[in-house]
Parts: sequence; structure tokens; C-alpha cells
Amino acid sequence: MADTTRPSAALDDLVAASCSNGAPSARNLLVTVFGDALLPYGPATSASPLSLAELLDGFGVNERLVRTSLTRLVNDDLLAVDVEGRRSFYRVAVGALDVFARADSRIYGGAVVGEWDGSWTVVVIDGAEATADQRAALRQELSWAGFGTVAPNVMASPLTPPHAATTAIRHAGPFEQVLVTTAQVVDDQATLGPVELAERCAPLDGSRDGYEAFIARFRRFENLTGELDDARAFKLRILLVASFRRLVLADPLLPAELLPADWPGHEARRLAGSLYRSVAERAERHLLDHLEPSPGRRRSGVARRFV
Repeated sequence: MADTTRPSAALDDLVAASCSNGAPSARNLLVTVFGDALLPYGPATSASPLSLAELLDGFGVNERLVRTSLTRLVNDDLLAVDVEGRRSFYRVAVGALDVFARADSRIYGGAVVGEWDGSWTVVVIDGAEATADQRAALRQELSWAGFGTVAPNVMASPLTPPHAATTAIRHAGPFEQVLVTTAQVVDDQATLGPVELAERCAPLDGSRDGYEAFIARFRRFENLTGELDDARAFKLRILLVASFRRLVLADPLLPAELLPADWPGHEARRLAGSLYRSVAERAERHLLDHLEPSPGRRRSGVARRFV
């Protein structure tokens, strides 16, 4: 039986338990590696399937599964492949750079600062425009941008600015009959007020449960990361970001005025930042030891994320 009182054994057990439940998946892990570890070196930074398999070996992801997942990510236009002779190297697709940038801003960007002015960004989709699948793709893009459903073909967000809505619309495809506007919600007993509207378009139960589980899983490592070697520091960093990424991209990120006083998302973000910074540089050494080709000069310090 593993000695789970030691950080290395506890981390190995956490990874094994997480992977046995299918979360994070090989796809999620690869997206995390590209977004968190490779893109800071520049958009042209690429990696071979063998390098990626070596980096994810501790998660039980073999080279065959890596290659299969990479092919699917290329087919989904998230990654691009460069062929050099008989070898292939994968990088983030140019058309997906904005997708990664938007995700990064939500993962590492920090909690909402300042007072909310009470305005909402509202998107109205013409139900007769495009196909049902195209409208579903648009709703998914808007959801990733922080919008929730108020009514059929009506979505709203208290924090996402109008330009972010138009970016999501452009990414989903050509739509000509979509209205983007801002509005103030009338707070009257006879109508839905801001809190009730938030509850309708951004239910928090799932996010609360997810954040509480995240805290329970990772809190044990907060004062013990100094005992992890470079390989396990990388493993913790990738598992941490992959787990937090799934939560924060599904979180509507409401302003403090619309959140419960005991909202666990605040503590989850603080914990994620503390752990990330404590292992970032050791994890970086492990990355550079296994990455082919060499990525060159890093553009931004990973230790400055979550601040």
C-alpha cells in the first residue's frame, strides 16, 4: 500500500484516482500542456508525439493514445501538424489561438475586481437563422464566453462585454441576425431581479460542488510541494490546471454582488494560484528536459500567473 502521508505518494494516488474516472481525459491533458506549457514560448512552439507521451506518461497516457488524441484535436481545428520527413510536430493552430487566449484569461486572469455597474450583455439569436447545429455551436461559444440561457435563443451575462460576445459569434460562424446589446435589469417585486436572473441563466450548484471537490483534493499539497521532484511538480501543475480549467470554463463568473457570501470559487482560485506558483519553475525544468524540439526562449514567466 502506498504511503499516502508522503506528498509524492499522495500525488500519485490522486492522479491514479482522477484518471480512472476519466477526468481529466487525454484530450484535456494535451490541451492543458499546449495552453499552459507550450504557448508561453510562442505560437509556433511545437512538440513531437513522443515528447508529449513522455510528459504524460505519469498519467497513464501512452504514445498511441497521444497520437489518436492529437489527430482528433487537428480535426477539430485546435491543433496543426507540421511534417518533417517521417516525423510530425504539433502546435496550436493559428485559428485556435484566440480560443486559447480566451481560456487563459479565464483560468489565470483572477477574480473580478471592482464594483459591478449592474449592466448585462444580452444576445438574442434569430431562431430562423442557420441550422439547429449551427445555433447550438453558437450557444456553446457564448457559454464558453460566460453567457447563460435566459430563454430560448436569449443569453445573457453580467460581466462579459459586448465585444467578447461578437468575438464568440464570429468564431461560431457567419451569423447576420444576432442582436447584441446591453441592458439594466429592473429590480422590482413583480419582475425578475438581478439575483433571480443570475439564478436562471447561471445555476451555481454544479460549480459549487466542483470547487468544493477541487479544494478537498488539492488542499493537502499546499504546504508540501517543496518535497516534490521536478517530474512530480510537472504532474501536479498539469493536473491542477486541467482540473481547474474544467471548472472555471463552466463557471459563469458572476460579480460578487450576485454570488453567495460563502462562494468556494474564491478559495479554489487562491489555492490554485498558490500551488501553481510553488511548482512552476520545477515543472518547467521537467518540461524542457523532455520537449523536442527545444522551444527556445520563453515569452512570459509562468510564475506570474494567477496574480
